[in-house]
Amino acid sequence: MTYLEAFYLAVIQGLTEFLPISSSAHLILLSEFLGSDQNLFYDVSLHLGTLIAVCIYFKDDLKEIIASIFKDRSPSNNKLLMQLIISSLPTLILGFILVDLIDSFLRTSAIIAITTIVFGVVLFAATFKTPEKMTVDEITIKEALLIGLAQSLALIPGTSRSGITISTGLFLGLDNKTASRFSFLMAIPTIGAIAAYQLVSVELNYLIQYSHVNILGLFVSFIVAYITIDFFIRFINKIGFLPFVIYRIILGLILLMAFI
Repeated sequence: MTYLEAFYLAVIQGLTEFLPISSSAHLILLSEFLGSDQNLFYDVSLHLGTLIAVCIYFKDDLKEIIASIFKDRSPSNNKLLMQLIISSLPTLILGFILVDLIDSFLRTSAIIAITTIVFGVVLFAATFKTPEKMTVDEITIKEALLIGLAQSLALIPGTSRSGITISTGLFLGLDNKTASRFSFLMAIPTIGAIAAYQLVSVELNYLIQYSHVNILGLFVSFIVAYITIDFFIRFINKIGFLPFVIYRIILGLILLMAFI
């Protein structure tokens, strides 16, 4: 993998991880286009970069969670923490069980084309739901579990983790900003678990051998992801989700014509 290929992949990871257009799909497609080998040890760097970005952006929420744990001596008293734990469990459990099946049979252009279109339509349908809840505090534990179950569908490339969780949040009556905020907060335990799993799955000498590429990927994905989160949270109530729906459908149709 060249520096330029590593840079492109890091930009795509940072940009698409938090936009409702599927990071896994774009990374697979870009890797195929460039003819590069998107190795697991480089994935670690990309996920760490986006994880650091979302943790820094939502540092106040994380500080509050940590403070409440020390104060109350029980994580169950913090509603946001319980929401994030419960919403993350379905994806983590199913991902651990189905990882080999997904890697062997679902990382194809045909699958990506279909899921890109289907879940783009789902996002479009969700935008017609009238918002009823304007803060994360209004999300119930049951609703957090439902969003978590929906997130597990993002194990299929092309679905988009942020896209399906935001769509579910909208269907449950969250406004654009609240659905997006909760989706991004859910990314912390989810991406954290993915990065941890990847770290224990690769040999340390690989990370050291390709440290120059890994550092580049981590830094670039962090910068791009942070900017993307900030822009999305600030302006999503103004721009809405229609541009992402249109992009998904066009991309899916292009892939269908090119690969099917």
